[in-house]
Amino acid sequence: MNIEVINVSIPLRIPIRETEKPYVRIRGIYSTALTKIFLDNDFEIVQPSEEIRERFNLEEKILSPHIDIWDKDDKQGIKIETLPKYRSKIIDLFSTNFYDTIFRYEKIQDGSIYKGVIYRPAPWGGLIIKLTPNLEGLLPQNEVEFQKFSIGDTLVVEVKNPRGPHGLPLLSTKISIPGDYAVLIPEETVRISHKIHGSKRTKLLEIGHVIRPDGWGIIWRTSALYADVEDLKEEVERLTDEAEKLHEVALNSPALTKIREGLDILEVEFPANSKKKLDEIRSKVVPTVRGHHWYKSFSNNLTEIIDFSEKTLAKKVDMETLSNAIEEYVKKHKFPKEGDLIKIHHKKINGREIFLGPARLVLIDNSEEFPEFRMYRRFKPGGFYDGIEAQKEVGDYGITIAKMFDDKLITVYYDINNKLKGIYLNLNTPIEVYNKEVRYIDLEIDVVININGETKILDSKKLEDYTKSNNVTEKIYKETIERAEKYKKWLEEEGLKQILKKCEEVIDKITEEETEEEIDMEL
Repeated sequence: MNIEVINVSIPLRIPIRETEKPYVRIRGIYSTALTKIFLDNDFEIVQPSEEIRERFNLEEKILSPHIDIWDKDDKQGIKIETLPKYRSKIIDLFSTNFYDTIFRYEKIQDGSIYKGVIYRPAPWGGLIIKLTPNLEGLLPQNEVEFQKFSIGDTLVVEVKNPRGPHGLPLLSTKISIPGDYAVLIPEETVRISHKIHGSKRTKLLEIGHVIRPDGWGIIWRTSALYADVEDLKEEVERLTDEAEKLHEVALNSPALTKIREGLDILEVEFPANSKKKLDEIRSKVVPTVRGHHWYKSFSNNLTEIIDFSEKTLAKKVDMETLSNAIEEYVKKHKFPKEGDLIKIHHKKINGREIFLGPARLVLIDNSEEFPEFRMYRRFKPGGFYDGIEAQKEVGDYGITIAKMFDDKLITVYYDINNKLKGIYLNLNTPIEVYNKEVRYIDLEIDVVININGETKILDSKKLEDYTKSNNVTEKIYKETIERAEKYKKWLEEEGLKQILKKCEEVIDKITEEETEEEIDMEL
């Protein structure tokens, strides 16, 4: 199928009105610290929770946000949906306040609209739509089965989910026109935000049915709660004009072009140092125990303990004493114990997560401020170990050393006869421990001793590329390069001896356990 591609002018924008200050809505475990940061940098907070209103003495502004922020599913950072004009300002804001944050960007905007071309049937049902020469999306089966489409037909579609099933953006032919108080949808109905209740809900239903334009429906947003009738009427008229304008642009645009901008989606990951900085910022607003955001991302059970401690006990106990007590409780009751199977979350800068293990926790060293966990793993034969340039053979095993908040993960490789094959130092964000899990973000630079005894630094080009694409800050890049040189020198001097001594303690303990098991079997 040959498709002619023609350049067009800048696409339309989502018709949410701009204001003197950008409006920000924030939800989740980081909301207090982030609210302070945004207020200090001349943003305006809208739809604040009751708790945030009290802490910052804010008015109850029920207005639609230009920037929407909520927790990632794993609580290790946040997601941000923003009008494109504010994207660079947000990135600058987080880079300035948290040098070690990791940024990820969706390649396609949520709510963007394309004049696409039906390319081919999808193997799992639905249709693959060509949006641009280099971008495809999925129109799902439920939108296809009641309509007649032919390969090569043009189709106006909206991106409903940038990360849809099968790795493709999820599309819809049901175009929405969002505004400040309302969203026009191509269904003759009236819907209302679930946050609006009682008589106001009934009134908005009545108003909606009266002013709804033919062929369109209305979804009243939460911001409609305090708007008067004239404002609502004017909004719907404005959005109707936008819908007509969009229809005209769609008719006159060539295929494979974007005809309306959407919202940029950013993901911001907070490593351990960022969480500590968030603690500091939050402590300027309300009593905050040391490790607050780490605990909050730990589990729901700890969330309850932290909330109770800060709201109740902080009135009677100084924060340092309280922080020490909680830290002791977590280490005793929530940390992994010797014999546990540990999952190692090896997360890449681009968001891909590799699970190492499970590894058996053989030994915990509590001789220093932060505990060190020494784990044992067996490897399957076949192939080669990256970096140490050794073949994977039957009986190979590894000892992994993970010290809490350390900026490196050490794995030592042995053969079946306990002969050293190599050492791998993975440079990463500070290691965090959660229940029976170890978590960090791989910074793509490693220091190794290979099977020939050579000490090398690997992979610096990858981190350089991530820095150029603004996934990490220049400061992270420079610091990681310096750390690699430092650890290379350390391995060449006293580091190798120190690591092997720790491994010997693990091997001795494993040997002792195996001997005891053999005696038990004989008995």
